[in-house]
Amino acid sequence: MRRILLISDHADPLASPGQGHHGGQNVYVRALAAGLAARGDSVDVATRAEDPRFPARQLITDGARVVRVPAGGIGPLPRDRFGDVLDEFSDGIERLWREAGGYDLVHSHYWYSGLTGLRLARTHGVPLVHSHMSIGAVRRAAAGRDSLDPAQRQLFAARHEAESMLGQESDAITAYCPSDAAAQQRLLGTPAHLVHIAPPGVNTTAFLPLDRAQARQHISVPSQVPVVLFVGRLENRKGLADLAAALPRVRDAYPRVRLLVVGGSRDQHDPESAGKLLRRHGIAGSADMRGSVANDEVPAYYSAADVTVVPSRYEPYGLVAVESLACGTPVVAARVGCLIWLIADDTVGRTVPPHSPGALAAAIVGVLGSGPGTYRAACRRHVIERFTAGQWITAIRRIYAAAQSR
Repeated sequence: MRRILLISDHADPLASPGQGHHGGQNVYVRALAAGLAARGDSVDVATRAEDPRFPARQLITDGARVVRVPAGGIGPLPRDRFGDVLDEFSDGIERLWREAGGYDLVHSHYWYSGLTGLRLARTHGVPLVHSHMSIGAVRRAAAGRDSLDPAQRQLFAARHEAESMLGQESDAITAYCPSDAAAQQRLLGTPAHLVHIAPPGVNTTAFLPLDRAQARQHISVPSQVPVVLFVGRLENRKGLADLAAALPRVRDAYPRVRLLVVGGSRDQHDPESAGKLLRRHGIAGSADMRGSVANDEVPAYYSAADVTVVPSRYEPYGLVAVESLACGTPVVAARVGCLIWLIADDTVGRTVPPHSPGALAAAIVGVLGSGPGTYRAACRRHVIERFTAGQWITAIRRIYAAAQSR
């Protein structure tokens, strides 16, 4: 049995995804902790305490718990301000280390966590595995230079320096797909032998195709209308603006189309509310804002939809796409990041250039025209063959073994 410390600075694994900065990292870390515990490892997940309603220690599952570390008080903190409390956060995790009697390995997530993890690993002589979660240089390019103020440019420069250092000083680095591994080597100077590909997988017993009619009844969606689904935080890089611009053209072909938007309150960096965005494109009457929903409710949304759209302008991996495919629902995605690799061919969906509402609309219309059920078997098979949670946890544990053998 290994004693593993996961560090997830701003993403509490038990917080609801889709609200504020909570999203894929929360889901990823929770599933990782639970998967490792199921294989016999003992896992602590250290995160910053940001909600006074949550206890300092909370069980995720047998063998895995979350430990919430106060830093800068207990309350919300913008992710980009985490540097202000990083030293206090690191000191708190050092205290946790002593209380727990130490760990065999540290696995950090995101660059602030990596800085804390590197300090701990070197102090205590244990291996560090790091997951960037996203690469700052790629995210900056997706944002565009003109959209960044001086403070943001300075933050991206500090992040790039930290990610480059972590890519060279960690004992192993995870990558989501071949293009992610190549980007780390090219942009961060990470040696190839340190980069290990481990595509995140989904629990295919939780994410599975449900009866379409029953799923629609469960989430109160009419049975005979085409349904387009968007799942994600309501921030610029998730591409809801591109989908909103595409939907009038979809409605020309399918006048009764409904857009379901599953995601929480808009991110502070979003220049306008999602409601105003939908009204500007004249589609508010065709859209249904569902807000953040419980994780166990999400499969019903995927199963009720005819197509899930992932129009992100930057997407390191694309967990929403894999979840949708596991539920038998095809995906139309922007051709960015690992989405190109995930949506391997037209049997499971389509990919289109980013920032292209016209191409997005044409792809959605094409998928809708194929009819419900056309893609279901191929989507499910695609995930079962390559992207299950079991395959992912096996790959991660191999990376841990490689890091410990260095």
